[in-house]
Amino acid sequence: MVERELIGAALRWYTMHLRRLAAGKEKRRIDAQLRAGGDGAWCLQRVIQQNDTGRQLTELKRKELAALRELARLCPKQRGHLQAADVIDVNGTAALLAEPGKKAVAILG
Repeated sequence: MVERELIGAALRWYTMHLRRLAAGKEKRRIDAQLRAGGDGAWCLQRVIQQNDTGRQLTELKRKELAALRELARLCPKQRGHLQAADVIDVNGTAALLAEPGKKAVAILG
């Protein structure tokens, strides 16, 4: 069950991460338009958009951080059965190396 929870947490974090990146890109676009200047009414509309986008970005950052905390909370449960482990990446294939005498797990990337 921990694997399913871990995958769900990773997907939630990734989704929030992509949304935050998109909101940041939109905010930078609006900031650039404001710096370029324009007439008063147009500029006021952009300032309102900038404030709304900034609030949205802050909220998405909070959600992303919460999803990352959840992911960090679940990771030790997944690795709890391993005392020492290393992850190696060779030719696009990651392998989880367990203690001597235990089976290694390969993860195709």
